[in-house]
Formats: sequence, C-alpha cells, structure tokens
Amino acid sequence: MDQELHFEIVYENNLDTDKFARMFNNKAQSYKFYWFEAILNLAVATEEDLTFEEIIDEMICEAWHTVTHYHLRLGPTVNGNAENFLEHAINTLNAKAIGLSQNPSKDELKQAIKGCEKDLKRDKYRLTDYVPYKLLYPFFDIEGMEEGLTYLKKDQRTRLIAYMAKLSGDERMFYTILDGIGLQKKVRMNPYWRKLLIKNYLVIRSWVQYNKAQFLQDRNPGVPGVIYKICPENEELRKLEQARELWKSVAEITGKPIKEIYTGKDIPIELLSIDHFVPRSYISNDELWNLTPMRKSLNSSKNNKLPAWDEFFEPFAKYQFYLYELIFPEKKTMQSELLFKKFDKCRRNNLNAIWASETLYIPGNSTVQFVNILEHNMKPIYEAAHLQGYDTWKISVELI
Repeated sequence: MDQELHFEIVYENNLDTDKFARMFNNKAQSYKFYWFEAILNLAVATEEDLTFEEIIDEMICEAWHTVTHYHLRLGPTVNGNAENFLEHAINTLNAKAIGLSQNPSKDELKQAIKGCEKDLKRDKYRLTDYVPYKLLYPFFDIEGMEEGLTYLKKDQRTRLIAYMAKLSGDERMFYTILDGIGLQKKVRMNPYWRKLLIKNYLVIRSWVQYNKAQFLQDRNPGVPGVIYKICPENEELRKLEQARELWKSVAEITGKPIKEIYTGKDIPIELLSIDHFVPRSYISNDELWNLTPMRKSLNSSKNNKLPAWDEFFEPFAKYQFYLYELIFPEKKTMQSELLFKKFDKCRRNNLNAIWASETLYIPGNSTVQFVNILEHNMKPIYEAAHLQGYDTWKISVELI
C-alpha cells in the first residue's frame, strides 16, 4: 500500500492535492518517480521553463548511484536484460564516459552527459514518449477535461500539447507542456504548485522516495536494504570504528601482527582498514561476520567487488575463527576478558543478525562448526550479489 501524502501546510489557491497524490498510480516502470524528482529538484533552483532534456539529465544524475553503485534494476527485465531506458542510458554513460571518478558529482555527471550526447539520444527520446504526459493523468480525469483526457489516453501528444495551450490556468494543472522540437519541448510549472513544492520540499521528497523505494524493492526482491540505496551512501552511517578497535586489540593482546587474508601480508596498524567481504553496497550493513582486516590501499582496489569465493572464503572463515577463539577461549584469561569487552561493544552496531548472535558467536563452536555456519549463511548472500551484477575482484600484482 502506498504511503498517503498529508499536507499540514501550504494549501492554497484551490490546489487539489488528491490529484497530486495520484500521479504515481499505475506505474510499470520507475520513470514517474525520477521525472517528478527531477522537476522537484530543478523547480527549487529556477523559475524558468524546463526542457525535457534538462529534466532527463537530472533523472540520470538522480538514479546514477542506484544503478552503478548498488546495481539495482529500475524496472522489469526480459531474458536478463534491462527494459528500462533510464537504466540503459546510465549504463551507456558509464561505459562511454572517459575519466569519470568512482563517486562523481552532479556537475561531473552533467559534463559527461554532454560529452556522450549522441550515445544517449535514443534513450532520451524514448524517455519522453509517455511519462511527461502520463504523470498528468489525474488532472485530466475530471469533468470538463474530457477532450484532453481522450488525447492522453490515445497518446495523441501533439493534440494534447495544443489543448493545454488553450487552458485558462484556472484548472490548476501541475504543469503544462509547451511545444518544441524533440527534447527541447518544455515543462512550465504552475506557479502555485511550484510554491507548494518549495515550501514543503523535504516532506514531498521523502514521500516520493518512500514510494520509489517500495517500487524498487518489488523489482529487486532479493536485495537487502533498498531504502538505503536510492541516494548516494552517507559515509557517516558506517559503523566500523568499534570493529577496527576490536582487531587492533587482537594485535595488542596477542603480540602478533594482523594478517591480510587476500595476500597473507602483515598489516601495520596505521594502515589497517576494515573490508566487507560481500560489498557493503549490496549487504547494507556492517556485520562483524562479513568484516575482515585489510590494508587501506588494497581496500581501495577492491572497492565495490566480490572476492573470488573458491579462493578466499576459506582463509576468510579461518581468520574469522581465529578472532572467535580469542573471544571465546576454552579457558578464560585476563586478556580474553579484555577482548570480550571490545567484542561486546560491537554488538549494537556490528552484530544484529539473529543467526550470528545465536549460533555463530557463542562459546563451544569447533572450527568445522564455525566455518559451516558461516558458509551456510554467507554463500546465498554472496551468490545473490553476484546475480545482481557485482563483478569479481582481481588483485593487481603490484598490490600483492
């Protein structure tokens, strides 16, 4: 069920918020969400009419991380291929653009879009076939607007534009479309709707994102944490400091250096970072059972990729068991008590999976039991990430 939109606010000039709230009805693709969000973003920045092309460029920027970083599908797939023109445009840009950074800014993306204009043209045109018009359906579905509704239902876009040009303005349309050539057709916002959007920007954006996340979760049913993947990740949300302190304590208490499972090298404490075996962008958490020590330079190289399971799961699991044995030794010592306190501090942020807290991190597991429990629970997650499009990481020779 879609979350309802309640305005406690700027409700003036007879704006019909019921029609507004029904704009996202009957959605088979994610286009409506991204088209509306682009208009919302641009309406805050300018009072000028918006070209179709400007809106589509904003859509590409808004959906960029969702597609490239999180590998989410924006619509249905046919034979494993995306049938979504926005997703296709983003993948084309990602493949064709030269010199894009791993986490490009909006300005950098818009510059890249300009440089790939010819490659993106077909997808851009297809994106304007329906959504600019269909989004307005609720505003035509009333008495007195039957002519416009007929044009809309029959996809007679030229006639619909001509019909909108004759409207008095009293109809309180969300926007009207001005005729033009191709992608240079323009959207003209109703000034009263624009005022409402600006004054209630955060409420409306949150409502759109909630509905968008719900839609994307349905299209990506096996993917965890979709609600966190509709915007670039906030680095401050990561909860790795206590896990890092736990591994540092392992080195201090044992007097032995921390090892890197991918290379077998010792890790100097000053170069210690924490790696997610299955990328965080897929798993959306910082659970201890998915974390392993790693040099910062190698972690940057691994980035958003999966280590080869057959090569690296066994050393990963055995090093996890090494940590486990220090926390839960057969005979408690002062050192193990200190380490357990560090482990206990990790529980809130790094140990929330029931299977891990009730079967993995409990006293008495043998090596075989521990590794089997870990594999049983991690392998399906790893395989799901692989199916979602996450690449396998290849270690550069100079980093080994």
